[in-house]
Amino acid sequence: MNRNALISTYYKENLDIVCKNLVKFNINIISTGSTSDYISSLGYKNKKIEKITHFKEILDGRVKTLHPKIYASLLYDRKNKKHISTFKKLNFPSIDFVIINLYPFKKVINNNIEMIDIGGVSLLRAAAKNYKFVTGISNTKNYINFINDLKKNNGTNSIQFRKKMATEIFFQTSKYDNLIYNAYNNFNTNSQFENIAIDKIPLRYGENPSQKSYFFKNTKKTFFDYQINGKDLSYNNILDINAGLDCIREFTEPSCAIIKHNNPCGVASAKNIDYAFKKALECDPVSAFGGTIILNKKVNYKLSKKLKKNFFEIIVAKSFEKKSLENLKQNKKIILIEFKNLKLINSEEIKSVLGGFVFQKKNNKKIDLNNFKCMTKKKLANNKVSDLIFALKVVKHVKSNAIVLVKNKKTIGIGAGQMSRIDATNLALKKSRNKLKNTKFVAASDAFFPFIDSLKKLVKNNCIGVVQPFGSLNDKKIISFANKNDLPVYFCNERYFKH
Repeated sequence: MNRNALISTYYKENLDIVCKNLVKFNINIISTGSTSDYISSLGYKNKKIEKITHFKEILDGRVKTLHPKIYASLLYDRKNKKHISTFKKLNFPSIDFVIINLYPFKKVINNNIEMIDIGGVSLLRAAAKNYKFVTGISNTKNYINFINDLKKNNGTNSIQFRKKMATEIFFQTSKYDNLIYNAYNNFNTNSQFENIAIDKIPLRYGENPSQKSYFFKNTKKTFFDYQINGKDLSYNNILDINAGLDCIREFTEPSCAIIKHNNPCGVASAKNIDYAFKKALECDPVSAFGGTIILNKKVNYKLSKKLKKNFFEIIVAKSFEKKSLENLKQNKKIILIEFKNLKLINSEEIKSVLGGFVFQKKNNKKIDLNNFKCMTKKKLANNKVSDLIFALKVVKHVKSNAIVLVKNKKTIGIGAGQMSRIDATNLALKKSRNKLKNTKFVAASDAFFPFIDSLKKLVKNNCIGVVQPFGSLNDKKIISFANKNDLPVYFCNERYFKH
């Protein structure tokens, strides 16, 4: 029985080499419309699909491959006697290869219904369903692998290769359907869900060495593409890098964030990146040991020497001077990542839970003066309000419950992940005990103060301003206490829980 390949592609590149090898192995080519014309222009014989179906395409090309003769030729079981008998009676051609790429709906996303592929998706799914006998190719990137497997198996494909291609087809078509759904549902078409991960990258280990872990890639470039030195990334490394990048994106001036176990343990902004690092490290040098450094500017040689003196597992920067890179690379284990585009932002968060996943839009709202207003008689001076904004930007990225103390755009105490707000306050004050002597600072809370106990502690330790979300039943009591103690209190219109 003659073998046939059905080719119908939107993207025509590299079809020459595909056709060349099909002809080499005596595989006939069936094609559609413009694809047929293109293959003919390359000098290869091919039969237009209407010659098979005896039915010309209609409705401006909406119907051209949707025909029983085509689908029977794809779907029949080559080992089923009834199928074989029916096939012989009908005298249908056997279609053994399907090479199709879909209309680029993603590129013309403005609800262009003519770019919704029907026949192509159906043909690919049919080929994938019958992968035991039919090879389906849905991506131009697989052409070379397809040809190599043909050569290796003397003009056919191995069952392993066909199954692999079938798996990719179902991935491609599900992604394609999701794009269309998002467009029709007026959903964010830049959603992570449009690129359900196909690349599975093993990590060094999980949260603990005994746990296997993987990174599922859904973008062209990831952490791995930006790494320029050091050991393989672990599960914890990726989480810390991601947390640090989320935090540093809040700041435009030279800034440094030091991350430990997914929490900032020091954040600072300054006139230059060297000083920003110095200030950030001063916040909690003990916790910073072995942490992740995130810098939003270029690392110069002077700074690289300071970084090298301390033990940090990871350094992420916008860029590295050549000399600084050479200096840091002397340590083969230290992970160095050059993230030129620090403005890249995840739009969604997805977490695995028992029985499924939870999803939420990421809290990417910009924090500025429009986010809050003073609720007390006394107000802060403008230069201190900037500290308040800084504190709110940091507390947004600290695990709840969270309190952040700030002076001169530098964290001096961070209370993270406590079960009560008073505990978070006490922890922040404890962390800052060596810096509080005659020090006036501001404080930010990620949620409202339910009682005045935290404010009492802050006032006692020279706090000169507080920002918190509104919404407590005791908001009036909070304001009353603040007024009695000449403590400026600002309410913001967003809550910043981070679990």
